[in-house]
Order: sequence, then C-alpha cells, then structure tokens
Amino acid sequence: MNYLERVARAVKAEIPPSALPSGNVDDLFNLYAVLVLTKGVDVTASDVHDAWSAWQIRQDPTHASIQPFGQLTAAVQRQDAVFVRAIRKVASSSGPADPVTAALLPYGAPETPEDSERLFELYKIMVQSSESLVNRRQGVNTFFITVNGAILTGLGFFIKAGGKEELKALGVLLIALTGFILAHAWKSLVTSFGQLNTGKFAVINRIERFLPAAIFYAEWEALERGMNPKVYRSFTSREIWAPFLLMFLYGLAAAASFLIACGIWRI
Repeated sequence: MNYLERVARAVKAEIPPSALPSGNVDDLFNLYAVLVLTKGVDVTASDVHDAWSAWQIRQDPTHASIQPFGQLTAAVQRQDAVFVRAIRKVASSSGPADPVTAALLPYGAPETPEDSERLFELYKIMVQSSESLVNRRQGVNTFFITVNGAILTGLGFFIKAGGKEELKALGVLLIALTGFILAHAWKSLVTSFGQLNTGKFAVINRIERFLPAAIFYAEWEALERGMNPKVYRSFTSREIWAPFLLMFLYGLAAAASFLIACGIWRI
C-alpha cells in the first residue's frame, strides 16, 4: 500500500457506511486523499464535489449532480459535509500541524454536536472581541487627536507670545518634545492594535474551517488577501500617517527651537 492509499483509507474510515456512494469507491477516496495532501484543513465542500464529479464521470457521466457546486440544491450540497469533515480531520492529524490550529484545538477537531456548539460560542466571543478592539482603537485615535490639537495650540501660543527669543524657543522645545513622545506612542498603539487584530482574525479564520460557512475568510479572499493595494489597504497603513506626520512636524519644531535657544540661529 502506497502513501496515497494509506491516506485514502484513513479518510474512508471516518465516513459512516450509510454515507458511502455505491460501487467501487477506491478511486474516489484516492481523489479525497489528494485533497488531504493539497488542501488539508482548508478543503471546501466545493473541492469535495469537484473530486466526486471527476470520479462520477467514469461511473455515470449522465448523473444529474455533475454540475458546478453552486448550481446544486442545498440538500445535495449538504451531502458533501461529512466528507469535508473527514478530510479535515485526517489532514489535521497528519503532517506538521498549523501552530495556530494546534494551539486552538489541542485535542483535535470537534467530533460531536456539543463540541461544535462550544466552538461556535468561542467564535462569537472572538468576533465580539475584534469589534471591541476596533472601538478601543477609535477611542485612542480620538484621544490623541484631541491631545495633539491642544499641543499645537500651545505651540502657537508660545510662538506668538512676547519675550526673549531664547526663552520662547525653550518653551517651544519642551512642548515639541512632549508632542513627539505622544505622537510616537500613538504610532506604537496603532501598530499594536493592527497586529492584535491580525492575530484575532487568524484565530477566527481557523475556527471558520469547522463551521458551515467561512464569511470572514471569504471576505479576505475577496480582498485578495491584502496583496493588491488597489483592492484593499489596511486601516493601519492609513492611520499610521497621522502620527508619522506629527512626529516629523514636532521634530522640525524641536530642532529649530533648540538652535534658537542655543543662540545658533537668529530669527
């Protein structure tokens, strides 16, 4: 028995006898073994149906279900679910494990309806956690926008105030350094929020592999996984420009005020 047949036998062992198609199914499960090795836990019902169609063409080329998966009735589509679960289970138990999935499901994929229900509850918690993170992120942005508005107002006050240029420059220097530190903290928080949300969606996408529909994973695929900037740009890549610009402006103000305070540059 070769490696492909061993994988095919493992998949077949996960299928209830009542769900097996009639006839010689060895070739069919060899195709499912290919899905284990190529798609693994990312296999979809559409993949399973395509493999079945390739096998069924040799059995009965006139079979009514030999058509694209999306054109099948919901009842016929559901028949592939047991094979999807079997392929994913075999894939998750063989070969190097995905570290995220291994940490998420240390005891393997859910096997009972109760386990699936618990996993769905965890899925809802993760989605709510991601939404909460977005709200926190907006709150942080609002806070730093307000604070930087106050700092810029303070800079304008010192620049327009009367008195010795050196003392004014010293005041501008202190305010600019404070603004620079706060802008850097803002940048760090925006970056951290983006990284944390990326981690949350990595977990969400892993859980969706064991749910009937993978809406967030499908959305990510529709956005070409963020590889095409014309299709999608991350919020972090846009938000980060505001603190970067402020850091640049504060840096210029601090450098200029330092030169003036030291008497090197006269206005």
